[in-house]
Amino acid sequence: MMTTSAWLAIAAIALAYAGFAALSLAMDRHHADVFGRGKEPSARARQWLRAGGALGLALSLLACVERQGWNIGPILWCGAMTLGALLLSGLLLPYAPRWALRLAVVSAPLGLLSLMLGR
Repeated sequence: MMTTSAWLAIAAIALAYAGFAALSLAMDRHHADVFGRGKEPSARARQWLRAGGALGLALSLLACVERQGWNIGPILWCGAMTLGALLLSGLLLPYAPRWALRLAVVSAPLGLLSLMLGR
C-alpha cells in the first residue's frame, strides 16, 4: 500500500504536468502542433486554459506543502514543476504533441485523485 507521502508526490508531479500542458495549449504554436496548423484557440478557450494551468500549478504547490510543510514544500514544488516541464517540453511536445495532450487529460484527474488520497 502506498503511503500518504507517495500519493502527494504523485499528485504534485501530475498536477504540475497538467498545469504546464494547459498553459502551453494556450499558446498559438503549441495549440497548432497538437490540433493542426491554422487552428488557434479562441479568446475564451485561451482564458480557460490559462486559468486551468494556474490552478494545476497551485494545486501542485498545495500537494507539496501538504507533504513537507512550508519550509521544504516550495523547494519540493520546484522539483515537481521541473519534472512536469521536462516531460512536457523536453520529450512530448517536440516529438509527440498529441501524446502530450493525452497524458495531460489523464494526469489531471490522476493528480486530483492522488491529492485526495494523500490527505
